[in-house]
Formats: sequence, C-alpha cells, structure tokens
Amino acid sequence: MQCDLETVPSLGLMGIVVHKIKNRAKEMYQEFDMNGSQASILFTLYQRDAMSQKDLAALLNVTPPSITSSIQKMEREGYLTRRPDEADQRVMRLTLAEKGRSCIQNIRTVAAQMEELMFRGMREEETQMLRRMLLQIYENLEQDSGQNKDKTRQKGKAGHEKSI
Repeated sequence: MQCDLETVPSLGLMGIVVHKIKNRAKEMYQEFDMNGSQASILFTLYQRDAMSQKDLAALLNVTPPSITSSIQKMEREGYLTRRPDEADQRVMRLTLAEKGRSCIQNIRTVAAQMEELMFRGMREEETQMLRRMLLQIYENLEQDSGQNKDKTRQKGKAGHEKSI
C-alpha cells in the first residue's frame, strides 16, 4: 500500500528517503561483498589514514563499541590493520591494508551511482541548494544538541544542590 507522500510531515519524509537510500546503497555494496558501514570505515581511513577507533567512531557519529565487531572482522579479513600508537601504547591506530585500499574505487563507484540516481532529473543548482539545506539542518541540530547538554547539566546541578 502506497502512502501519499505529499501529506507526510518533513521529518517522516526524511526518514522514508534515508531508508530508501540505505536500502539501495546496501544492494549496490553487496555487489562488491561489503556493507555500508564497512564502506564508511574504509573511506574514512582512506581520507585520514592512521586513527584511533574512538576518533573513527566520532567521525562516523557512532559509539566506539558499536563499530568494534566490524573493525575486528575487517582486520581478520585483511582490510585494515590495528597497531599500538607510538606515543601511547594503550591506543590502537587503525590503518588501511592493501586489500582495503583496493576497495576504495568500488566505494566511489557506488557513491557516484547513488548520486546519479538520487539527483536524476534535478538541475545542478537544485542539488547544490539541497546540499546547503542539509548542511544547515545538520548545523541546527548540532547547535541544539550542545544547548540541550548544557541545560541537562544545569538541571543536574540544580537537583544536586536541592538535595544537599
């Protein structure tokens, strides 16, 4: 059953679109025997090279434990390596192995195909405008997130003071 997308609130519409994008990208990545999270890990390491799992997780906007199993699997399969940091032996640095580097072109291919599919029938100005709007939405949410953390801390301090 098809719903009338014209009446769906913006938040719901964004969710529907993101879900469709993820599903289509998942199909494309399967052709190269990988998934979206693996592709994100590989491409991020390709762009920045040696980095900690904590830094990688922050860039991908996930918690370090949530990517642990992916990293372990990718290391076992030879896509990346983990080595102790020279300055701090407690920190493990992740780097791309040759097998991981060889996947970068496949990731770029999927990204290009997805961009063509998503923006089919749109003018360049429209795609740039959408990009600017998405960046503005992201910035708004980031600013709000920081303000909410401050409010939560203030509430916590106020509650603590009352109980003393």
